[in-house]
Order: sequence, then C-alpha cells, then structure tokens
Amino acid sequence: MPWSQAQRKRLAAEKSVLDRYFPGCVKWIDPTGDTKVEVALKTNNDNEYTLRIYIGNFPNSIPDMVVVSSPKPMPDWGSSSVTHTLSKRDGYLQICHYHSSQWTDRSSLYEVVMKGRVWLEAYEGHLRTTQPMSYFLREMASTREMEAQQCVIL
Repeated sequence: MPWSQAQRKRLAAEKSVLDRYFPGCVKWIDPTGDTKVEVALKTNNDNEYTLRIYIGNFPNSIPDMVVVSSPKPMPDWGSSSVTHTLSKRDGYLQICHYHSSQWTDRSSLYEVVMKGRVWLEAYEGHLRTTQPMSYFLREMASTREMEAQQCVIL
C-alpha cells in the first residue's frame, strides 16, 4: 500500500515509540507494502507471545491484531464478545482490542499493543482459573453509552 506523506510521518513516530518501549522486540514486515508489525511480549508468568498488527489504513481505521506465536496452541475461538475475539485472520486468533466508536486517528500502535498485552494477561488468568475472559476484561462502552453515563454523573 502506498503511504501518504502524513502516514509515513505518523508510522515513523509510531516506530520510534514502539522501539523505545519494546527495545529489540519489534519487527516490521513489508514496510512499503502490506505493512505489519510484530511485537514479542512476555507476560507476568514469563510466557512469550508474539502479536501481529496489520497496519492497513492506520491511523484512519482500527488495525487488526492477532496472536502469531504462543507457548501452547491458541484456542479455536471465533468471533465472540465473551472471549473478546474476532474471526481469525490468516489462520491466527484475532483479538478485539478497540470498540469502533472509541477509535480515533489519535489512537496509537503503543495503545494497541498494550491492549493486546492486557488481553494476554486475561487469557492466562482464564487458563489458570477457568474464569471467563469477561471476568478479567471489562467491555468498552460505546461513545453513546459513555455520553449517557456522563450525563447521569453530571
């Protein structure tokens, strides 16, 4: 995908942030075409995972995020609000990390990675306790729901 000048500048800034917070753990794939970024993460239990983010039309739309490597095979979950997953992409488990009403062009790849990290911690909590993923993750309210809550609070 040919990147606009603004997108190239933004991706350079995003790369700098990811390299700063995940030194030696970030790998860019096909940076001038169908760009993806992989980030190797270690959970609190010392388990290693790799998340892949499909850049697509970032920052104008939510990038897809999948788990490409894990200590054990990932479950065969499809799209489910209970597990906070979407349909598979390229055969990998896809994590639901942003409600579409919450995404803005100011959202960052760092935030996406951190939401992936939180999901991985919840997943490991689920494996340890058999509690549902929703026990560890709360639903992200839509903008309309948040506005309604704010009206009630005020």
